[in-house]
Amino acid sequence: MAKTIKNISQKQRQIKTSDVMKSLGAQSTGVKIDESQGPITLFFLRQFIIDRLYSSGGRPALTGTSKRRKKIPLFDNDWEKLEEIAEDLKKKEGVNVSPGQIASTFIHKNVLEIENHKKKEQTEDSKRTR
Repeated sequence: MAKTIKNISQKQRQIKTSDVMKSLGAQSTGVKIDESQGPITLFFLRQFIIDRLYSSGGRPALTGTSKRRKKIPLFDNDWEKLEEIAEDLKKKEGVNVSPGQIASTFIHKNVLEIENHKKKEQTEDSKRTR
């Protein structure tokens, strides 16, 4: 039976951005980067789609999704961005995916994150009530 390895190391304290800036003599540019859509997220999206995309002769579909299509209202600008992401994946990665499949992937990922957050909160709440 395999033993579980438990990390008992102390968590390293995070260095504040302001401390790094001060040390390097840097100044803020005022530019905010939305980290949730950085290269790691786009890599996740590409990998998630590649792992689940299959074709049975027609339009490729995502494994695990229902054949039923739901009508979900989107802002026009969001749909245009989904189209751009789909086009980028097709050009750069050779992945033929629709904007709707990308939207489905984003929704799935965020629903899972919300569920995981709720479970974590419930676990923390139950620890506090003991």
